[in-house]
Amino acid sequence: MKPLVIVPTYMTEPEDVETCRVSIASVRTTQGDSVDVLAVDDGSPEPELVDELEQHSDELSFELFRKEENSGFAKTVNVGLRRCLNDGREAVLLNADMEITKHGWLAHFRATTDNLGRKAAVVGALLLYPSGLIQHAGVYFSLLSRTFDHRYKYGPGNLKEALEKEVCPVTAAFQFIRHETLEKVGLYDEQFYLGWEDVDYCIRVFLHGEQCVYNPNVRGFHHEMLFRGRPSERTKDWQNKSFMYLMMKYQKQSFADFVPFW
Repeated sequence: MKPLVIVPTYMTEPEDVETCRVSIASVRTTQGDSVDVLAVDDGSPEPELVDELEQHSDELSFELFRKEENSGFAKTVNVGLRRCLNDGREAVLLNADMEITKHGWLAHFRATTDNLGRKAAVVGALLLYPSGLIQHAGVYFSLLSRTFDHRYKYGPGNLKEALEKEVCPVTAAFQFIRHETLEKVGLYDEQFYLGWEDVDYCIRVFLHGEQCVYNPNVRGFHHEMLFRGRPSERTKDWQNKSFMYLMMKYQKQSFADFVPFW
């Protein structure tokens, strides 16, 4: 079956509709009809904006699934991941504020291997801010801040080190998951509400003896700070609680393998 591109949405402002439309349009422009697209709305507080997005569904050939309640990122993407697991599909997670810029990304995702020569269980992409600076080139654990962050963040988009494949955790903003990985590792942990659920999933992949790989041959612009990215006391609280859950979950787990030696 075709891979399923899962686009979680949360509509609060009129510009969210156009942002999401551009994101889905970039999938169709760069990959055509070789994938299916599922937008999953996480109980947006402005349902008329979701109605407006749905008006583009025929034009852009995507399906819209509406959740009645706002229940967080993990539960939202799991709507699509559960379908992939049951239907034997590969999955692609794509933020609604992502714009894919390079053709052939699916082939690059599929061809990515780990450092043992196996097909990589999970693959991530080089993500740039609209300015051209790096937003994501994989994920690492910092011994200074004692948290996870993006490699080479704010570096130039052509930074040599960021243009090399790397075995490391990768963000869910643009993430490829093989069906075999879903069978072995399962779905996203729904105890996370907002933040760190992608890091958790990658850790679980490594603990299952598989590898996550960053592949710079897949690229896109990430218009971060849109949708849930807008700072607010509520989102900060959600993110803090998610981080505390991550630390409690892995309090006996070493993150030494995720510390870079640059």
